Amino acid sequence: MTKERYADLLRGHPHVSRVIAMREDEGLDPVIQALRGEDIGEIVDLHGNWRSMRLLASFPGVPRRLAPKDALRRRLWVYARWLHPAPVPPLLRTYRALSGVNPDAELTPWLRLTLSDGEREAGLTRVPRSARAQGFVLLGAGARWLTKRWPAAHFASLAERLERERGIRSVIAVEPGEEIPPELPAALQIPFRELAAVASHALAIVSNDSAVLHLGPALGVPAVGIFGGTVPELGFARQGPRDEAVGIELGCRPCGVHGRARCPLGHHACMRDLEPSVVLQTLGRALA
Repeated sequence: MTKERYADLLRGHPHVSRVIAMREDEGLDPVIQALRGEDIGEIVDLHGNWRSMRLLASFPGVPRRLAPKDALRRRLWVYARWLHPAPVPPLLRTYRALSGVNPDAELTPWLRLTLSDGEREAGLTRVPRSARAQGFVLLGAGARWLTKRWPAAHFASLAERLERERGIRSVIAVEPGEEIPPELPAALQIPFRELAAVASHALAIVSNDSAVLHLGPALGVPAVGIFGGTVPELGFARQGPRDEAVGIELGCRPCGVHGRARCPLGHHACMRDLEPSVVLQTLGRALA
């Protein structure tokens, strides 16, 4: 079960026989009613939030497996860094261990396997011919929260330097519903599964701390996460073996677990002062 906007990503997964999509405008009630007629053998709760707890409470006799809840440790990183909390393990390792899979085993690019040949071919048609010939990096320039957004002008500069210094083109994307910045007029804004088909052809992904970043390990494509108001130590980065993360050290980072609508101090220096040259250098390690 997942939110409706993510359900299509799981279509065709070799180990998923059915996806139950929850409409956020309807809530859990219709899903719980539908599930009462099912023979549920086990519930695996990956979130431990109020929605999943309500679901568990609706089926008290069903065995369940619960992912470790690291909310306290994440909040210590935000509000009590002076206690030097340990980093939260990457979520993908935690979920693999919960499922009985060796966390150190080689990752299977499951999303690449779910995409049909036709979908991948259609994704390639969205890439300019010159980028297909030279190879391209997918730049994820959007994010729900402002404190997670690297300036659009920096993305434009990174794309220019990437082509000039390395001969690699860029394809820039923002998620549906986000505003396309004027500095990035050619940015793609397409459904997420279609964007995954585009990303499956990329040499690498460079993205804000957003859903686009997580396409990397799901597709077997190296990914570089750009972190401002959040930090990799919260557990949402470096999921794949060739993944990298980049940010600058500031005493005010992180300012939130999931991002904020504005910088609490008003300067957004964590992103503004993160130079494209630093991101380009980090990308070089991912491509090596």
